[in-house]
Amino acid sequence: MQPSSVTPPDAGRGRIRTLERGDIPQLVALTQEAFLDSERAGDSMAAYFERIFFHNPWIDPDLPSLVYEDEAGRVGGFVGVVPRRMMFRGEGIRVAVTTQLVVAPRYGGQVGRRLLREVLSGPQELSITDDANDAARRLWESLGGECSPIYGLRWTRPLRPCGYAVRRLARGAFGRGVVLAARPLLAAADAIAVRLPGPTRLAPPPGTLEPLDAPTMVAHLEDVVGGHALRPVYDAGSLEWLFAQLAEKAICGALRQMLVRGPTGQVVGWFVYCLHASGTSEVIQVAARRSAERVVLRFLLWDAWRQGAWALAGRVEPWLVDALGGANWAILRWLHQWTLLHSRRPEILRAIEQGDALLSHLDGEWWLSF
Repeated sequence: MQPSSVTPPDAGRGRIRTLERGDIPQLVALTQEAFLDSERAGDSMAAYFERIFFHNPWIDPDLPSLVYEDEAGRVGGFVGVVPRRMMFRGEGIRVAVTTQLVVAPRYGGQVGRRLLREVLSGPQELSITDDANDAARRLWESLGGECSPIYGLRWTRPLRPCGYAVRRLARGAFGRGVVLAARPLLAAADAIAVRLPGPTRLAPPPGTLEPLDAPTMVAHLEDVVGGHALRPVYDAGSLEWLFAQLAEKAICGALRQMLVRGPTGQVVGWFVYCLHASGTSEVIQVAARRSAERVVLRFLLWDAWRQGAWALAGRVEPWLVDALGGANWAILRWLHQWTLLHSRRPEILRAIEQGDALLSHLDGEWWLSF
């Protein structure tokens, strides 16, 4: 959605109001027009809007999703808001996660601007979206929001470097046939590569892995990430609901959640990722005690390799940069999928930029995409 320099005649005469259940059919039609590559059909999308915006476990009447209604009563714009809770230096704060800002082309960019301005003027201490394009970035910045450049970086760590490289080079149907035919040789070469000294080596550090469930994550949350100035607030019920939404996503693959214990048995962290065997697996969250970041990351790489992933990828988070440097030859690139922030409290924004925050895909917009 691009801001428009020419305001259509009715763009300023409609009203911004709270999303209602009766708006869902119009919202589905509007969204299907805007997101042609959505993985959801109409009925599925309607159920999705109902579940995400009316039945999520963090419903807050002060932080509603909004629609633009024109003079004829038609819904011509929408911005979704999912309220979340975080702790900032021991203080509970409200967070508005925004998603799916969409406006019918006939209304132009001023409607999108009105919708977002209304959201950002709400009572929350922090507003965030972490899957934004360049147009959304310009809109946020024009309304006083900020873009966090480091969160726009993506890291990729090949786990089976031979297979990964050949697969990247061999595109198309012919290329897939080549990869399939060469698979036994690639597997043998990669089995050797991960055992040789050097950057391709993979081995688990001392300690153990075990399955991670929502109650266990909640029980260890303060011990593991309480040292961050800004961290999410979880409870078992809302976390289980969130994991269920992730597991439903077609692009996610198999959701894998693992707790990491150090050599003495102490919990030092955990990781959550979407497993794609024979492909690139997507990291959702890494959490670690101070000084245990590399241990947790090494276990993550090892686990994804054991599960058959060819590569592992995730968003760069400031607190994890040093550990990523120790992961050897991780590939960094800009995706132009921006993390955008807005707060009237500069100390919150500073904590995020300085790496004193746990702000993962689990806590933003990424899991909300269609």
